[in-house]
Amino acid sequence: MNNNFKISTMKTIKRSFAGGLIRTCSLILMSLLFVQCIGPRGPQGLDGQDGLDGINYTKSIIYDVAVTTWEGDLNGYYSYLNVPEINDDIYYDGAVLVYRLIETTPKSFNMLPYTYMDNLLTIYMDFDAYVGGIDLIYKEVYDGVNDTQVPEMAMAFKVIIIEGIPIAKVKTMVDVNDFAAVSKMFNIESSNTVAR
Repeated sequence: MNNNFKISTMKTIKRSFAGGLIRTCSLILMSLLFVQCIGPRGPQGLDGQDGLDGINYTKSIIYDVAVTTWEGDLNGYYSYLNVPEINDDIYYDGAVLVYRLIETTPKSFNMLPYTYMDNLLTIYMDFDAYVGGIDLIYKEVYDGVNDTQVPEMAMAFKVIIIEGIPIAKVKTMVDVNDFAAVSKMFNIESSNTVAR
């Protein structure tokens, strides 16, 4: 009986050892399987924190718009900007922001649409973006009546093009009304100036 007890105990120990070995090997095998499932790291994108991570997704161009380029009448004036950087991808999946230079010292930009009110006079500026270009819109209303005069001086506009980030997403990342914040977020420098 003592011998049978030893044999039975040895069988139990062997089974226990075999079961533990199988569980350990299974755990190691599954760990290796998960490690092998991790693919190559993709390209780094924006983290939404400082705008400096990843690829540069922005372009900025300053357009100097001469008085002679405005067309229209008392109902409003329009000036077309040729912006070939606005392609289908930008138009459908990206964002276009337009700012007007208001002051030069220190530089101050106001985002379009922009409305200025002074007693009975309201000046309104806006833009429409298209694939390949932008229409700038200038309108004056005096005492409730359209009374737009052709702009009397040249104006400068900064167009910011953001690739692959819809404007709704950009608005969650930064206050788009604050030109300085947008410039910092997307690390924007003026790439060039286009006279119009």
